[in-house]
Amino acid sequence: MKQQRLQKRQHPIFSPLALISTILLACGLLGWMYVAGGQAFSPGELSAVNHSDEQLEGVSTHADFEHVCTECHTPFVGVEARLCERCHTDVAQQQQNEDGLHSRFENVKRCQDCHTEHKGSQFDQFAAALVDFDHTVTDFSLEKHMLDYQNSPIACETCHENTGRKFTMVVSACADCHQAADAEFVSVHTEAFGQDCLACHDGHDTMAGFTLEAHAETFALTGAHVDTTCEKCHAGGVFEGTEHACEACHTEPDAHAQMFGVECASCHSPEGWQPALLDGEPFDHAVSTSFSLVKHQTNYNDAAFTCRTCHAAAQPVEFANAQCVECHQPADPQFMAEHTAQFGQACMDCHNGTGEMTEFDHNQVFVLDGQHAPLECEACHANKVFKGTPKDCAGCHQEPVVHAGLFGLQCDNCHTSGGWQPAQLTRHNFPLDHGGEGEIACETCHTATYVEYTCYNCHAHDPAETEQQHLQENIGAEELLNCVECHPTGQESVK
Repeated sequence: MKQQRLQKRQHPIFSPLALISTILLACGLLGWMYVAGGQAFSPGELSAVNHSDEQLEGVSTHADFEHVCTECHTPFVGVEARLCERCHTDVAQQQQNEDGLHSRFENVKRCQDCHTEHKGSQFDQFAAALVDFDHTVTDFSLEKHMLDYQNSPIACETCHENTGRKFTMVVSACADCHQAADAEFVSVHTEAFGQDCLACHDGHDTMAGFTLEAHAETFALTGAHVDTTCEKCHAGGVFEGTEHACEACHTEPDAHAQMFGVECASCHSPEGWQPALLDGEPFDHAVSTSFSLVKHQTNYNDAAFTCRTCHAAAQPVEFANAQCVECHQPADPQFMAEHTAQFGQACMDCHNGTGEMTEFDHNQVFVLDGQHAPLECEACHANKVFKGTPKDCAGCHQEPVVHAGLFGLQCDNCHTSGGWQPAQLTRHNFPLDHGGEGEIACETCHTATYVEYTCYNCHAHDPAETEQQHLQENIGAEELLNCVECHPTGQESVK
C-alpha cells in the first residue's frame, strides 16, 4: 500500500519539476505580454496614413502607439470614446458646443462604427469612413446630386475643400456648377439671395429650414397647396413679388360666367374647389336658397340649366323672379297668365323647386296621409286650380255600384285614407248583438238605406202610444225620430 501511494505522488504531471516549469512559463508569458503591450492579441497593424501631416497631441498616426493598446482600449471594456477624444479634442468640443458634424450623430460615442482599425498600416480610415457616410446629417441630401450635368459622378471635392482630416464647404461651389446650366437664372438668383445656397436649399428641391409655418407668414400652404411644387407658383425661380390672389394661378371656370368676381375665398377653400362654401358651410342650393334644383336640371327643350338661366344679374344672389315666368310661359301660356294674375310673379314665395309649396302645410287644409300622401298635386288640382277644391270623398271618388245609394256620402264612417278595403264600421256605436241572440242583420234596422234606421220593425208597440208616453216625459215628437240619441245601448233606460 505504501508503495502504491508513493507511485501516485511521483506521477510526472504532478511532480515538483512539472509545477515549477509551469509557473516559470506562465511568468515568462505574462512578462512578454506586458513588455509587448498586448501585441499577442492584436488583430492587425494600425493605420499609418496621414493625409494632412498634422499631429494631434504629438501623434501623427495610430501606428505611433501601435504597441500601447490602452491608448484606445480599456481592459474588459473595449474601445472608449473618451480615450479617442484625448487626441481628437475637436470632436469632443463639437459635442460639448452642440455644433459641427459629430454633434449630429446618435451613436457618436461609438467611434469604431465609422473609423475602423487594425486593417493594416496602409489602410485609409478617412476614405473608409466616407463609404457609408450619411450626408443627410449635414442637412443636405445627395439624392439629386449624384451626377453632374454631364452625367458624371460628383466627387466630394467638387463641393468641398479636402484638408486631409475634414471637408470644408466651398460657398461658391453651387453657383459654379449651376451657372453652366442656367447662367441667367443663377445670376439673378444669387444677386437676389446671395451665394449661401445651403441657407435655403437642402438638396431635395425643398427649402432647408423653411417650414410650412414659415411659409404661412407670407402664404399658408394648406389643403391642396401642400403638395404644390415651388415651380408652380415661382416660375423661373422668382420668389419675390409672387401674387397671393387665387386668380393669379387659377383661371375663372366657364361655370362662373363672370358672375362671382375674384373673391374666390368667399366660397372656396384650399382643401378643394368642391364643395363650394357659403358662410363656411358646403353650398347646397336647396338649403342655402330654399329652392331645390332637383326638377330644374334641364328646361322644356331638354337644354341644361346654367346659373344664368335664372340669375340674369351680375351677382347670382340677385335673383330675378321674372325669370321663372319667362321659362314657364311658353310651356303653358294660359295657365301662367291666370296663375300670375292670381298670385303674382314672386314665384319663390310659394314654390321650392320640388313641386311642393314653400312653407305650406297641406295638413292645415286637408290631411295628406295613407293613400293620399304620394299623390301628385294634379290628381286633385286639375289644370292647376287650387281654390275651390272639394275636401269630401265624393269630390274625387265616385260611389261604387255595390253601394247603390245605400250608404250615403259619409265615407269615413266605414273607410279610411289607408285604403277602401277592408271597410270597417268605425262609427257604429250601437251594439250589434241587440236582443242577446247574436249579431242581427243590417236590414233589420236599416230597411231602406244604411244611413237611416228604425226600431219599430222589432219593438211591438204603437208609435202613437209611444209618442204619448214620451210626451209625458217632456220628450217631443221630433226627438222620437232618433231613438239611439236616448237609448245608445238599446236599453229601455235612457242615458
